[in-house]
Amino acid sequence: MEQLRKLAFEVNFEQPLKEDLVLAGFLFHCNGYLLQQQLVRKNVLEFDLSNFTHKEKETEQRSLDSKQLRVLIAPVTEKIMKGIRTLEDLEKLKPYEPVLRKNSDGMFSILPIPIQISQHWPRCHCRVTGKVSKWFLTGSTWENRAICRARVHICDVDSIRYWIYKIPDRIIARIPDAILHPKEIVRFPIPVPDPPPFLRNAILPSAPIAANLFKKSSPDEKLMGHAATLPELPLELRQTLVSRNLDHIREAIISNYAVLHPWFCLWPWWWPYFYQLQELAVDYTDANGRFDANVSYQCFRDRPDIYIWIDYMINGAWQIIYQPPVPCNVRWDYQCGTPINIQVTDPRVPGNCCCDCHIPGDAVWIRSVGAVSVSHILQNTLMAAPPGQSVPYQRQGLTDASAAYDPGFYTAINNDYRRPFGGSPSLYMGFGSSLPNNNIYYYRWSYRQLQNADLDPVADFFKPLEPAGVIINKGYQYEYTDVNGDTQFAPGSVTLGPVPVGGNNLYIIPPEHPDMAPFNVPEFSPDWHEPTDMMLTMSFDSTSLKRGTIPGGDGMYEFRLELFDQAGNLLTNLPRSVYKSPDHNNSGYSVNAPDDLLDLGPGATARAFSMKMRIDNGQCQGEVFTVNVNGAPASLDCCGFAAYKPGGVEADLSLTFLATHPHNFAVFSFGVEKGTCGGVPNAGASGQVIDDAGGYTLTAGVYEKHFTPQQLLDQCYNNGTGKAAFAETLHIAAIATDGYNRLTGKDAGDVAAFALEP
Repeated sequence: MEQLRKLAFEVNFEQPLKEDLVLAGFLFHCNGYLLQQQLVRKNVLEFDLSNFTHKEKETEQRSLDSKQLRVLIAPVTEKIMKGIRTLEDLEKLKPYEPVLRKNSDGMFSILPIPIQISQHWPRCHCRVTGKVSKWFLTGSTWENRAICRARVHICDVDSIRYWIYKIPDRIIARIPDAILHPKEIVRFPIPVPDPPPFLRNAILPSAPIAANLFKKSSPDEKLMGHAATLPELPLELRQTLVSRNLDHIREAIISNYAVLHPWFCLWPWWWPYFYQLQELAVDYTDANGRFDANVSYQCFRDRPDIYIWIDYMINGAWQIIYQPPVPCNVRWDYQCGTPINIQVTDPRVPGNCCCDCHIPGDAVWIRSVGAVSVSHILQNTLMAAPPGQSVPYQRQGLTDASAAYDPGFYTAINNDYRRPFGGSPSLYMGFGSSLPNNNIYYYRWSYRQLQNADLDPVADFFKPLEPAGVIINKGYQYEYTDVNGDTQFAPGSVTLGPVPVGGNNLYIIPPEHPDMAPFNVPEFSPDWHEPTDMMLTMSFDSTSLKRGTIPGGDGMYEFRLELFDQAGNLLTNLPRSVYKSPDHNNSGYSVNAPDDLLDLGPGATARAFSMKMRIDNGQCQGEVFTVNVNGAPASLDCCGFAAYKPGGVEADLSLTFLATHPHNFAVFSFGVEKGTCGGVPNAGASGQVIDDAGGYTLTAGVYEKHFTPQQLLDQCYNNGTGKAAFAETLHIAAIATDGYNRLTGKDAGDVAAFALEP
């Protein structure tokens, strides 16, 4: 075969462009390997292939064959050209791939670029701006705080006109039945934004929540209900769907795309085919939580369709904190410059943004356990009963904070310390701008058990608190210039410890910036992911705590923060004012740590910061028992009926259920529903599993309440001749927190049903 040394042809358009564009051609082998790229000059694209051979095997080479070549043409800049290496890189440019035609004279030609392709090429600019924030409880007041250092991904939903013909026929063929004759229950309702926490708490039901097992709808009824909320489809669109002509259906989707969004939102299997995202820009929120980026989009579209997702650096890794379903959360025809304000709810995200948030001097500010302020962990002994109940218990080491996934029947109340800690708590603190120095250079957390799970005193000694991840790294971000001359960002990290110094395993206090001693990182413009004024200093597994050298389990623990000099010597006589804690009423303000949070030394000195925390990882237990008739379990036949008039005399009926937690750190909700009539008056109850509640008497973990048949049957009583079916639902929720989330894996529950007849 004669070697192909040159490939050249004219490049023209079906319809002339309104503005000049710089075009380039990209020559690929059929195996996807990029051979060459060239600019289109004076409407001619030419590739010099004299130095190219195609290597099939280590010992065999052969000349390029024009039938095995692919040419793609797209508008470019010099920077874009440098970044193209693969066919996937070209996709976002909406390239044109012509068919190479070899003429009788041996020259090549291509057909003009169609208008369906060229209309995508001119680019316009749009400014996308907004703010990321989150609601926080400060004392008894909710504040909407900015979230800084979040990474915001700004995406455009690609025009369906460009890729509608790439959607497989089998997917298009499913659309008529899915819309006109749906046969599946909708499982993904259109999401709505979360309300602010103070409104969310206000609308939470205070009464026990019970699922009505009898009030159900049929599949047809459920589908009709969903269909009633969807927009009416135009008659012409319905007729096209009925036709089953796939080409016509594709065109109808393009013409009715806006109308079909609510329908597409319902079935996730459609999403990858009908919503392709192109990332336009990545920006980082500033100290005010704001992001602001200029993006480009195809001018033939009036405005871009903007979708945003957000991640955040958590414990040294980028974690997604906001990524709602695409089809239901796009700003269609986004008006450029219009603020996009996003509320995140992820409990791991702190609200500690400020314009100059360093802590001056040698101060050490012990801030929180997760999101729980250390000032809201009770240090004194206090015996008190839960709200509405009468059995007191010890509140020391507990917190009054709320937690993510709190059930509707539990509301955290300021200064009502009810919940312990469990799971893997994280200890957050801040260091002064003068640290580290020769005098204060290292820190260490240590602990000992004071009391076991039953609060019996135990003998123990202080041991180093071991991090859950073995070592503690602190991440930073730096800038660099890529091959195109653009500024890019990359992550780095340093190790804080444990570092063996003076016979102890210690952790280096980080400086304000990564390029300061002792780390002196070499990268350009480095900045910590978490500023030193509020950073994670230790995460630990509370189930691995020990008493001495043996497993300690649940109970009361004392945690100490100790400081060391550069030689590794423990500092035991620091001024008390070195240690700071958050103000009880506003955690954004610091105060000198009070005496009950210090290990006091002589005079006005302190040996360490010290706090007590109650640890409890107990598992809830729950069960709904058979209805009792005259004090004995009902003899239910296989049909589930119990006689409430044995021997013609109305019986005493009682409902019983088990709701326990090893140390009473759980709340419960019990409800009874009658048929489809709704809840049975006075049959529901809620409270902490420590005392009677809702008229139910607690004995050895079992709650019991007595009823007459008429009290349970009510409108179904019918003068003692009626009958009815009942559903009982029980949910027991552990209230321990890891500082962010309630330990939902410790919950329990049960469901039961019975029926009454004379």
